[in-house]
Amino acid sequence: MSSRTGRRGRSEAAIWQEVEFGSYTADLPLWNELAAAADGPALELGAGAGRVALQLAERGQEVIALDSDAGLVAELERAAGEQGLPLTAVTWDLAAAGELDLPSKPGVVIGPLHVIQVLDAARRPALLDRLAELTAPGATVALTLVDESTLLSAGTAATQILPDMRELDGWVYSSEPLWVQVGDEALTIRRLRERVSSEGRFERHVQDEILHRLPSERLEEEAEAAGLRRAGRRRIHSGPDEADSVVVLLEVPE
Repeated sequence: MSSRTGRRGRSEAAIWQEVEFGSYTADLPLWNELAAAADGPALELGAGAGRVALQLAERGQEVIALDSDAGLVAELERAAGEQGLPLTAVTWDLAAAGELDLPSKPGVVIGPLHVIQVLDAARRPALLDRLAELTAPGATVALTLVDESTLLSAGTAATQILPDMRELDGWVYSSEPLWVQVGDEALTIRRLRERVSSEGRFERHVQDEILHRLPSERLEEEAEAAGLRRAGRRRIHSGPDEADSVVVLLEVPE
C-alpha cells in the first residue's frame, strides 16, 4: 500500500481509522457519562483520528488526546483548530510512560478500543504508575478490554462479518476481518485492506493487529499495585458483528 494522502490531505493511517472504526459508537455514551462527571479535562489514550476525542470536545469537554502517530496527532490538532474545539493533541508512545507529561491534571482517563492491550505485562505497570501520578485525586481511569467470552471460539476464529467500507477522495476503501487467532498470550486480528480508485486502480494488503490477553482481574491487580483503587466494571455491547468489551473502572485515591 502506498503512503499517499487522501481527502483534505489526510494520511493513510487516518483514513483507515475512519474506515474501520469511524462508525463504531457503542462506547460513546459511557465516555460522555464519565467525562461529564469529571472534575477536569478528559485524557484519551490512543486517540487515533479523533473518533472519541472530537466528539467529547464538540460537547464542550476539555480534552487531552494522546497518540503515538505524529501524523494523526497533527490532523487531530488541525481538525480541532478549524472547529475551535477545546482539544490539545500530544504525540506520545504508550510504552514510554516515564516521558509522559501533561498540560494539566485530567479528571478522567479514557482508554477505548482495547488500547491498554497493546502493551504486554512488562510495560503496563509503568503506564499505570504514571497515570496514577499525573491524574487528579479522585479521577477515574477507564480501560477497555476485549470480552473474550464473545469471541467466536478459542484457537482460530473465522469471521462471518461484512467488510467496513467508505468512499473517500475518489477511492472506495474496504476492510474485511478475516480471522482472530487466540494464542496463549495474545490475540491476533487479521484484516484484508483493499481500495479501488475511480480509474480502476486496485491496491490490497493484509493488516495484523496484536492485542495482549488481559483478564479484568489481572488488570485490577496491576492497577492496585500502582496505587489505584478498583471502582467497578461496565460492559459495552458492540452488536452481533463484533466482540463485546469490558471497561475496568479505577479510581485515583484522594
